[in-house]
Amino acid sequence: MTLVHELRSALPDVAVRDPSELGGPIWPGMTPEFVASPSSTEDVSRLLVWAAQEDLGVLAVASGSHADPVSDGRFVALDTSLLSGIEEYEPADLTITAGAGTRFATVDDALRENGQWAPFDPPAARDRSMGGLVSEAAHGSLWAGYGALKNHVLGATVVTGDGRVLRLGGKVVKNVAGYDLLRSVVGGRGRLCVLTSVCLRAFPLPPQERVLMISAASVAELIDSALAVGTAPVLPVSIVVAGPLEALDGRAALVVRLHGAESTVDADQAILETHVGTSFDRLTEASDGAARILSQLQDLGAVEDRCVEVSVLPSQLSGVVSAAADVGLGPMVVDSYAGRIRIGGSDLGVDPVGTLREAAEQAGGALRIVRWGRADFPTGTPQSMATAMLSERLESIFDPGGVLWPARS
Repeated sequence: MTLVHELRSALPDVAVRDPSELGGPIWPGMTPEFVASPSSTEDVSRLLVWAAQEDLGVLAVASGSHADPVSDGRFVALDTSLLSGIEEYEPADLTITAGAGTRFATVDDALRENGQWAPFDPPAARDRSMGGLVSEAAHGSLWAGYGALKNHVLGATVVTGDGRVLRLGGKVVKNVAGYDLLRSVVGGRGRLCVLTSVCLRAFPLPPQERVLMISAASVAELIDSALAVGTAPVLPVSIVVAGPLEALDGRAALVVRLHGAESTVDADQAILETHVGTSFDRLTEASDGAARILSQLQDLGAVEDRCVEVSVLPSQLSGVVSAAADVGLGPMVVDSYAGRIRIGGSDLGVDPVGTLREAAEQAGGALRIVRWGRADFPTGTPQSMATAMLSERLESIFDPGGVLWPARS
């Protein structure tokens, strides 16, 4: 009897498909023993217990577009797409709960119908699943004005590697005393548990958004201005330098976003221009395509086959950006407030990335591989002993049998 038949016999309520039944590869670089699609938290729990008994790894995926590379071991793809739909929405409380397989677009559309939104703007956000966003702790440059996603995940239902169902957090901002297990799950990349449901905090839509821009021939020319914006006595919700941009015929741009009442953003713009010592172009959708530029800023480099991210102190950005330009890396997006640089491209090479890693580490920072094919995968700097020990301890508590970890390289 094949594994597929065994699981169908053991868990008749779980939809199971053999990869050969799908007519082609389902996710790049992944060849699972089979694809299981549970429709409830209880079925996820039973599946994980069964996988442990069969010595199989488990990799939870929805779209699979941001899944980590998979090792050569035997593993099951746990498709969360049936764990979808908005479970509870309380507009007056600014909270929304949805299944982990729910597309962010579904959540965002429901919020906007009530004059609310979730200001999280990682690349390709609308196509991502809620579980994927939370597992990666994904966020974009709007964190500067609204905080990172991890601060707005109020609760979650998760299943540990040994099948325990945990309901973490709640529906209010402060709901725990002592160590908050939820914080470990957000950004855990599926190494600790499988998310089945997520509760998010929502925000009222801003009365007005103003998009200001300065353009230049290269990203490097705009870093000083971006850093000056970050020291102004006003707080933009986003400060980004990016280039080259198709919308600007290959030029780079510093884009600053202001939210608030019209009188407030008028005053903030005047303060910024005085502080930076230059005038900004004010973008409007009708004449300048602000939405198109913002979309490119959000996705530039991150939806390519290969993508890396460098984190340094903002004061070190100029040197690292110059190092990236010297070895021909690009396009790039620089979140100057966070000191974060994203670079992507299908032709990103191991040697140039290695040079950039050295530059980042010399500047006191680090380079992280966001996406990369399994071939010639550039190895990273090993974790510190303290970090490794903490990670191992958490994994031993959440996944004592190592069901989730072996599925990742």
